[in-house]
Amino acid sequence: MPESDFEMRVREFLAKPPFCYRGLSRPDVDLFCAALTHDSYSNEAADASEEAESYERLEFLGDAVLEFIACEAVYRNSELKEGAMTDFKQTIVSNHSISEKVLSIGLGIDGIMRVGGGHRTKRGEAVVEENMRADSFEAVLAAVYLVYGMEEARRIAG
Repeated sequence: MPESDFEMRVREFLAKPPFCYRGLSRPDVDLFCAALTHDSYSNEAADASEEAESYERLEFLGDAVLEFIACEAVYRNSELKEGAMTDFKQTIVSNHSISEKVLSIGLGIDGIMRVGGGHRTKRGEAVVEENMRADSFEAVLAAVYLVYGMEEARRIAG
């Protein structure tokens, strides 16, 4: 089966920095496609008898990967006590912080993410909210972890 336009766009997205991934297998591309699919899209696709996995399961894992990376960094790079470490980690892994970081580095998740009709303007442009952007990034991080391992997840979370 030939790749869809979305799959080809995901490959292009992943070929650019910070990822620079090329030659991904079909199952790996499928994983990243799910990471960039909001449940509003997958729900509408299911209603149309199509199959499109959303990022929710990957986001669950990506949240844990990001929290581990943040906890490890604060432990290794500070002398903070436990309570202050927790506060620092919470700041790093908040949806607001993740979303701001994604925007500041120009990752471009908003332009590639699949969303349902309720998250589109009248002209058909995606409206990606802060929490959606953060959750999708966590899902992408989970896909990176599953495909390339923890060291690469650390690099991307950087």
